[in-house]
Amino acid sequence: MYSSFAEIREAARVTADARVAIPMGHDEASIRALVDAAERGLASSVIVGPVSLVESTLSGMDLSLPDDIDLVDSPDESAAAMEAVRLVSSGEATVLMKGMLQTSTFLKAMLDKEVGLRSGGILSHVAVVHVPLQDRLVAITDGGMNIRPGEDELVEIAKNGASVIRALGADRARVALLAAKEVVSEKMPETVLFGKVAERGIEGMDVCGPIAVDGAMDPEAAEIKGMEGPVPGRANVLVTPDIACGNIFAKGFMYMTDAEVGGLIAGAAAPVVMLSRSDKPATKVNSLALGVVVGGGSGS
Repeated sequence: MYSSFAEIREAARVTADARVAIPMGHDEASIRALVDAAERGLASSVIVGPVSLVESTLSGMDLSLPDDIDLVDSPDESAAAMEAVRLVSSGEATVLMKGMLQTSTFLKAMLDKEVGLRSGGILSHVAVVHVPLQDRLVAITDGGMNIRPGEDELVEIAKNGASVIRALGADRARVALLAAKEVVSEKMPETVLFGKVAERGIEGMDVCGPIAVDGAMDPEAAEIKGMEGPVPGRANVLVTPDIACGNIFAKGFMYMTDAEVGGLIAGAAAPVVMLSRSDKPATKVNSLALGVVVGGGSGS
């Protein structure tokens, strides 16, 4: 399994024919991310949007696009979103990346019945984190899509997180359903819900919950607490109770530690990168590399 983002970026660099499609990618943040990816050899790309705005942004940046970044003129954001999604669903690109357009417009194109990236499951955000203190990459989910998932949704969210961690080389997904304590309590509804999911089990992965972060991540803490099994102290997929917990947890790593982070939307037919303009440049590159590796290349 990859143990760092340096290894993920190197894996993306040698992935054949990786190609990113981005609707309305005319803003400076998107262009810098694409140019950085091209210069590092991570992926080629195609910007679908108003060529005039791309050229204006490039002029302000005193920058020219590398040869492996193509432009498709599309002044309407809905049409641009549909064309970018079509490029990915047709195999002409391998990763979809959100540019400067409304999230609702972007998601509508993703879920279009004719050219969309539907897969039958739910979409969820997966943040992959590497903390120097830890000896492994960990997936945190879901801090970006599902507000307060129920039992069935949590199972799908765990499956999406597991698919990402397996794509990064994990031999098995070890899923921790995170709460403040390991005891089921009616006063803490998430512990009741997680207890049901853990008892139900999820085929193809190890699941433990409710479980606190220390018991999930630290072998010594798990031993002190008397916790046994494949997940305590060794978890590689951390499922949070709701979007607030997931978002705060992942962004805490991003802005309060020296952890490396990358993220994508899982559950679609291809990896989807949704970058924020506030993301650090390293996070943007990590996210693109993550999408390339999870997608596996093969764009034409």
